[in-house]
Amino acid sequence: MALDITALTVATVPSVSELMNWNDHFQSGRFAAEPRTWAFRGQPQLFQNLAPSFSRAVSSSAHAAAELIERELIDDFRKHYAILPDRSADMPQPTDIGPGADLKCLSVMQHYEVPTRLLDWTSDFWIALYFACGTDPGADAELWLYDRQILVSHDQSRQDELAAIEARVGSSSEPATFARRSERLLAEVDPRLTPRMKQQLAHHTVAANVFDDHAQLLNDLATQANETKPDTWYFRRFVIQSACKPKVLKFLADHKKITASTIFPDVVGLGRFLRWQFESLRTMLT
Repeated sequence: MALDITALTVATVPSVSELMNWNDHFQSGRFAAEPRTWAFRGQPQLFQNLAPSFSRAVSSSAHAAAELIERELIDDFRKHYAILPDRSADMPQPTDIGPGADLKCLSVMQHYEVPTRLLDWTSDFWIALYFACGTDPGADAELWLYDRQILVSHDQSRQDELAAIEARVGSSSEPATFARRSERLLAEVDPRLTPRMKQQLAHHTVAANVFDDHAQLLNDLATQANETKPDTWYFRRFVIQSACKPKVLKFLADHKKITASTIFPDVVGLGRFLRWQFESLRTMLT
């Protein structure tokens, strides 16, 4: 089924108070009798898709070239990561992300701002809003969410594949997910290997095809789940008005203690935040 952004969009949100109301709904179980496990993602512009940074930067017409680039990046990252003189004690050891652990390696690469096929999510509504509002002050933002239960499939082969990916933590090898490029396979990757992932209550989604839009894949999963158990809240999107962004950031700092220092508990993250801060101030003052 083609992605219908209009149908997926719940509301255009103009105020912090409306966001507070929506968060109450998510926390209260308003959407179903049984508990829901939500994943949220904030994006500072209206991209209208969920494309990872790697696929945004590489031509989608050349799968072989993209996979070669990815392979070279992973191999080079491992080589240089192993000899980093200032790797902090709370970061994984080189052996944790060695051959046979590409998903783990990509997760750590994501930490260091390397473009990857992974897409970041959080279980915290307000942390996602920080990412939606923390940059591009003149642009409307978007907040995506999905019910994590839709990744449980009735297709046994796919279910086995997802189980294998889930089981990779603590094991020496991972399933050959990327070799299944022709399949519309989406899975969650939740290694919590880095301080940033832990602080942000984060996990990733990963597709077997590096160029697949995760929004389309999530929409397909939501459609399948809806056929079995009708529910309009398996996968949704909000638009956050640009004028609301500074108010959201102030609310997060004053009432949720969510700031750069809590979201990015490392020097690399602080540098990223300050680049965002620079662009925000430059846009407002020049």
